[in-house]
Parts: sequence; C-alpha cells; structure tokens
Amino acid sequence: MGWPYQFLELTSDEKNRRRELLDRYALYAQVSILIPFVLYAVARFCVWLAHGKGWFRLGYSPLGQLPGVAASTRAKYVQSRTALQRRRKVQWWLEDEFAPGWGLRGRWIAAIVWALWLLVLCLLHTGNDYIHITKRFGIIAASQMPLLFLLSMRTRFSPLTTVLRSSHEHMIHWHQLCARIVMTLIGLHGAWYLNFYLQKGILRDRLQHQHPLTGLIALMMICAIATTSLEKVRRWSYRIFIYCHISAGLAIWLVLLFHAKPLRLYAAQSLAIYAVDRVLRYYDTITASPIITEIPQTNLLKVVLPIAPRKLARFGTSPGQHIYLSFPVTDRWPWWKSLLSNPFTVADISTGQITLVLRARQGPVTRMLLKHAGHVKGAPMLNIEGPYGGFPPMLEIASGVDRVLLVAGGSEQLGDDRIHFVWALKSAAEAGWTLDSEEQRSVQRSNISIYLTGSNPNGNYGEVSDDNGVEMNVLQYNNTAISGLQTQTGRPDLRKLVDDMMSYRTEERVAVIYCGPKNMGRELRYHAGRWVAKGRHVKWHEECFGW
Repeated sequence: MGWPYQFLELTSDEKNRRRELLDRYALYAQVSILIPFVLYAVARFCVWLAHGKGWFRLGYSPLGQLPGVAASTRAKYVQSRTALQRRRKVQWWLEDEFAPGWGLRGRWIAAIVWALWLLVLCLLHTGNDYIHITKRFGIIAASQMPLLFLLSMRTRFSPLTTVLRSSHEHMIHWHQLCARIVMTLIGLHGAWYLNFYLQKGILRDRLQHQHPLTGLIALMMICAIATTSLEKVRRWSYRIFIYCHISAGLAIWLVLLFHAKPLRLYAAQSLAIYAVDRVLRYYDTITASPIITEIPQTNLLKVVLPIAPRKLARFGTSPGQHIYLSFPVTDRWPWWKSLLSNPFTVADISTGQITLVLRARQGPVTRMLLKHAGHVKGAPMLNIEGPYGGFPPMLEIASGVDRVLLVAGGSEQLGDDRIHFVWALKSAAEAGWTLDSEEQRSVQRSNISIYLTGSNPNGNYGEVSDDNGVEMNVLQYNNTAISGLQTQTGRPDLRKLVDDMMSYRTEERVAVIYCGPKNMGRELRYHAGRWVAKGRHVKWHEECFGW
C-alpha cells in the first residue's frame, strides 16, 4: 500500500471543515489528559480498599504442614500466595530501568500508550489530505504543552503533585517523557511541511513569510533544547543546559504566538502556568545569611541556615528532604546567574536552623560558598527554596516490614535491631561531623556498618572514583574507628548484605532503602531483585544522586 496522503486543492468550505476538525481533536487531546489521573485515583482507591480488607496481607501460615487441613484449603492458600508473588514480580519489573539512565519501564509503557493515543488523534478523519495531517500533528503537539509546563512546576502548590501526592523530582521524569513525545510530534510536523515546500519548489519564497519563518525558528529552538538536555551535555555544563532550557523554552512560545493563531490559546496557557509557578516559588522562598565552615581533611562544607519557625515545621515532615540554593540578584551576582539553583539534602534540623553538608565542586554556587567559608562576616545571602521530596519516616516503613536494610543514608534512632544501617563514605573525616554529638553516640550498635571507600580513608578524600564519585576499591579491613564504631575500607559487598538480610524466615518482609550514586543503587537493586524473583516480599525505596 502506497503513501495515502496527497496535496489537495480545497474549497473554502472544505478548509473551514478542516479547521473545525483540527480544533476539535486538539481539544480532545487536551481534555483526555484527565483520563490517566482519573484512572490513577481509581487505582489508588482499589489498593486502599484491598489493603483494608487484608487481601494483600498474606503472612506465614502452617496450613501446608497441618495434616488435618483439607486439601482444598491448602490449595487456596497456595494460589493466593502465588498470585501475590506474581504481582510483586510484575511491580518490581515495572519499577526497573528501561535501560541504564533511561528511566523506569512503567513510565515508558505509560508514555508509549499515551503517544499511541495522540497518534490516533492525529490520524482520525484526516482523509488523504497531506496538509491536514501535517497541521494535525502540530496542533496536537501544542495541546500537550500546558501539560509539559505543569509537569515542570517546582512549587509545592502544584496541582499535579497535590493530586498525585508526589514531589517535583518525580514529576520531572514525566516531564522528560512528555517532552520527547511533544518534540517528536513537532519534528514530524516541521519535516512534513518542509517536504511540502520542497516538493512544490516554494521553500525560498515561503520562508519570506511570517508563518513558515516563525515555524522554522521554533523548530530550531526545539532542536537546541533537545540537544542541551542530553545527559552528557548536562554533565559537561549544567549552566548551558539550564540557560538554554529556560530561555528557549519561553522564547519558543513568543515565536508560536506569531506562527499560527490557533496556537495562541495553548501558548497563553503554558506561559500562565510558568508565571504562576515562578510567583508561588518567589513568595515561598526565603533569604538568609549562612554560616559556612569547612570540614577538616575533606572537601565538604557545612552550611547552617536560619529558618523562620513557621517554615521550619515543614522540614520535619519527612527525612531525606532537599532544598534549592541560589543567590539573589546583586551587583556581584547578575540576574542571569540567579537562574542557577542547586539541590542539597537537609542533613540536620535543629531549633531555628537547618544544616547542609555539601561537597565543594566546580559549580558557581559551591565555589562562592567555599570562598566565604570560615568568615564570620561577609557571607553571601542565599535564597532558600523548599523543602521538597523526602521519603516516609523510618518508623512508618519499619512498621510494615520485618527487617530493614538501609544503605548509604541517614538513620533514625529507633532502638530496633531489625534495621541494619550500612554507610559508605570516602574517609573517616567525612563522618566526624555527624558522629560527634552525645545523641549520635547513643546509637552505637552492632547493626551499624561503616565503609571507607577513599584511596586514603584515614586522611583526605580519595581521587580514584567511578563516574558517580564513589571509589571502587576492593574490600579490606583496618583498625579505624569512628566514635567507637569499627570501620572497613573499600566498597561494601552488596550481594552479601542483601543475602544476609534475606537469610531469615522466607515469609519475612524486607525493606531496602538506598541513597547514593546511581551505579551503586543499580547494583543493590539487582541483588534485591534476585530475591523478588524467588518470591520474597521486598519493599524498595531509592534516593539517587544525579540529574
């Protein structure tokens, strides 16, 4: 079957009909965005109902060993257990990466389904009109741009994060997938229009008119955004990525306002969402003067920030939260540099202040902080935005499982031997700041393991590391002790840690919580996944360093 679309000459009535269909299907594409959220709400309700009725609570049962139990009862128990194990395996598979650095399988499946739905809307009732399908791809893509801006909102008042009970660091992954879909549709729209002009031999003439010229400029901006969003570019220069992303992402809509009149509605919606996000973030941001000190024998900085009591309560809602730091506009810090904001995890919360512990690298924010470390006066003012993210309190996680393996993260004082805390860091000096207090000395238990991964663990931080900044030395032993806790040098044996945690009763539920570099997290999840494949109940939570 050949290419079905042709260059048609339409009457005025046929062109009006085409315009009606374009507007109608663009509206369908935008309104149908509500469908996934409705399905998600229904799914959450079903899960809540199932947990309330105890359908997912299948603990250890000796039914299979009792001779007096009927065979039918034993068979029902085995079937229920098998069904739960299959559900856990499917859930684990969906939450695995599609490919290293490409996001989760479940998200990709959802994105592919959504892309196919948009493709259907692009094709319906286009007949064999080449210009119709070309325009349809463009307007369907434009109808998704407000969603793209919604997914990028960082404010805690974002409607999507409120409805989904999530945070922007999770929404940003959906933003990336949505952007890929939109860019693909716009790319096809532009390519087919260029093909039309070339086939007709009118490319040079058409580029002298407003609509084609602005469309080509917008297409070039999209290519720039896509190129600078690549992971290699972001790692090479985050500043280039963020400047291009913000400037081109906003300028493209100003261009599209002149490109085609039907796009103005979606352009106005997108710009309004961006403006609301910026205004809400501005009024939710506080400015404070930090106290900056260097941690001896490391490249770590300790930053203490005063926080007003009315806002400090939000920092205690969950552990693992992070904030964004930036510099306000001043004579020495122009407005375009103030667009740069860096995320840092909150290390400690105390009366009237929070503490950050960050590694000084080559970025402008950490360079400026390092420059003023130890100065009593003259420290630069900082904009503090947040907190964001975090994970459920350890008590909440521990209440639903039998054992907890916590790797490279913070620890709460639970007084519970079910929790095994493994902390990998570069040198003993990097742990001193957190183990100095009497409060921390009270948690010296045998279920805490500290590994020093640096090439010089007893002194300065090491230099040999993987792409995530964690050294990969073989495991050795030494006599270094941190506040009475014995340490080991080299990376922890993640496979052995997981296998030891699973070596108890097969019916036990285990939670594995991880915070650290991505590669180490992938390895830890792989070893935990081997036990999921065997039918074990494993709850996974991950907070990774990265973009």
